[in-house]
Amino acid sequence: MTDNLTPSIRIVFDTNVLISALVFSGFAEDVYDHCALHFELYTSEWILSEFDEKMERKFGYSPERRKRIIETVRERHIVITPTNDMPVNSSDPNDNNVLRAALFIEAHFLITGDAKHLQILKRVGNTEIISPRMFSDRYIA
Repeated sequence: MTDNLTPSIRIVFDTNVLISALVFSGFAEDVYDHCALHFELYTSEWILSEFDEKMERKFGYSPERRKRIIETVRERHIVITPTNDMPVNSSDPNDNNVLRAALFIEAHFLITGDAKHLQILKRVGNTEIISPRMFSDRYIA
């Protein structure tokens, strides 16, 4: 079903999906790998920093292991530094940084596992906020 999406589709992955895809293996990894092969992936320095911090704090990853994983993300994504001050209004202030990245590059999709703060928004600007499962069901399966 990827046929109905063009390769120029821009996607931002929230930190929680990067963790699920790159720290654990399974469904999120499959969605991530598919997107990396077929679409343009973007991330921000803020997302990378949060990802690095969570790998250290929650999983006790060594600096070397974290560096390898971050390098993988840098190879697969275009890394941006959003300069927009667009108003974004998540109930979790940290999520505003993820939303800014998606708005800055005019992402078609923000893929997140955060149902409480982000998925509830459904859309910000022209960016659809969607879970890995829903993205897969609609565009991969």
